[in-house]
Amino acid sequence: MTGGVSDALSEPLYLRPEDGALDRDPLRLVTSAKRFSLERLALLLDGLPFEAEFPPESPWEGVVRHRPPLDLPPLGSTDDAALGEEFAAAVSRCLGDAESAVVLLSGGMDSWAVFAHAWRQTRREGRRLSAVVWNLRDQFGKATASLVHRQLQAVDISCDLHVLPAEWHALPEPRWSPLGPRHDYYTRLHQATVDHAADIGASVLLSGQGGDEVLGAWNHLSASLARGRRWRDLRSYLTSFGQADSLVEVAGEAAAIAARRLPPHLSFQLYVATALRDVVNSGRPSVLTDGYRESVQGWTEGWLADRFESFREAGGDWTTASLRDSIFPWAYDAHPLGAPIRQRSPFVDELFVRYAFGLPPATRFRAEGPYPYQWYKALHLRLLPAALRPMLPGYKQSYSDAFRRYVLDVLPEEPPLIEELGLIQPMDRLDLERVHPRLPIVVRNVERWVAGALEAGAEPVSAA
Repeated sequence: MTGGVSDALSEPLYLRPEDGALDRDPLRLVTSAKRFSLERLALLLDGLPFEAEFPPESPWEGVVRHRPPLDLPPLGSTDDAALGEEFAAAVSRCLGDAESAVVLLSGGMDSWAVFAHAWRQTRREGRRLSAVVWNLRDQFGKATASLVHRQLQAVDISCDLHVLPAEWHALPEPRWSPLGPRHDYYTRLHQATVDHAADIGASVLLSGQGGDEVLGAWNHLSASLARGRRWRDLRSYLTSFGQADSLVEVAGEAAAIAARRLPPHLSFQLYVATALRDVVNSGRPSVLTDGYRESVQGWTEGWLADRFESFREAGGDWTTASLRDSIFPWAYDAHPLGAPIRQRSPFVDELFVRYAFGLPPATRFRAEGPYPYQWYKALHLRLLPAALRPMLPGYKQSYSDAFRRYVLDVLPEEPPLIEELGLIQPMDRLDLERVHPRLPIVVRNVERWVAGALEAGAEPVSAA
């Protein structure tokens, strides 16, 4: 752990299995010719790793990503009364000794929790804090910058607010990194944010990455709500699944209770069929060619076998499994190597993840207020100033229109290099988008990394 931020969750660390050597730069671990594996890159483009956004493996031959196990406590072993104190400590660890910091503020609850706590700390300690907002429009046409400006006024905070126009055409692509393909989507905007933060003298960029995964309410809370005799919340919890046409989730809630009497392997199969059905069996056509599709399927089978062992060790508890699978395998890669400043998210601070995992499950959901979206973020609301609550979005902000324009803009019309290398099937930009809205930009990220690796003198290794 460095500066309170987990190597497993934020800054990647790499291992050379041959001798156990560790390094943040995987190229320093490569002992022979620079060779990268197309099979490992395939994991980013299809199947379970793509759907669940796994942290990418190192593409270099002879190098793997170091994944130290996190010692997670049992559910219900930490006190939710300490939530504010624990989160403030995570923010403090992420700020470190920075005299000037920037928060990437979207107007949502995740980034506002970070900003509110960072604001208190920096004001108290005489440090400087600024905010950066991307001026995107959400699915209802509302401009993010205007929302953030009104929110700051509502809580009587006056700070330097920097608005980055969402004109990605004028922005440069991020530099190539030996860590592997970028794992974010608005890569140009994100790099522009990092560069702008450095230009104004900040030494750390904070964000709300991972807030939903670490603190949000997920599946299989019914039993915990029932044990607490929170019948109104239980009814709202189940009704919300039904209103969202998620009847499989409703069935999964009932199955989780009945599964306690089943043998572990049958219980796990039922859990996978309900909780992981979207990521294990997406039912969509594969973008990969046959050999690489088989490689990904084999990797998925191995991952499920490992998950079964963890499931059995946890006593087959579906609530524990669901929370674990919401946090892992979620990917937060800040691509710090060569970046001008540190990039941190308090939500994925290792100590905070341990604390949050051990919270009583029922604390994650509370049907208070008119917006069901906020019911699933009950813990987030406790981290925010009361004056901010009326100004919070009552829905999950989506920038689907802007994202679609971005995706179609950044992916060239000519056949990608990875198609020529036999990694993916021939598809144009619209074909890729029809398979999955995120797929074109992931293809672009992999494409750019492969081109950079070839320019650096590396050679690709094909599937056997």
